[in-house]
Amino acid sequence: MLYLETLKRQHEEIAEILSDIKSYINHKNIANEALEISSKISNLAGKLKVHLNTEDQYMYPQLLKSSNSEVQTTAQAYIDEMGTISTEFMAYKDRFNTRTKITNEIDLFVSESKRIFSLLQQRIAKEDSNLYQQI
Repeated sequence: MLYLETLKRQHEEIAEILSDIKSYINHKNIANEALEISSKISNLAGKLKVHLNTEDQYMYPQLLKSSNSEVQTTAQAYIDEMGTISTEFMAYKDRFNTRTKITNEIDLFVSESKRIFSLLQQRIAKEDSNLYQQI
């Protein structure tokens, strides 16, 4: 299915942006690169929005209509979980979407980035290894 390949490609793009931001954090050059980091956060937000819309339009409707009740239950659980993750990511994005916001709270930026990125990476891994296998 074409949309499944699109979703997998989007996961790769999201993972690449996460890796880029983590690289800045690990090299501790956050203050000098805060403008680039804020740009990457905005780019990440856009990629996530497109990805979630693709899932909502193509994948979840199909899974929720499955004749297999286990697939339906799994799909609904993923929808519910992503709602929580999405809300947390949007709060993160709003808090750190400018150079000034990042440099004013570097320690918080680092800890929140690690927390949010871990949530996103775990979710991507679950989708790749479990959910997408049911399509």
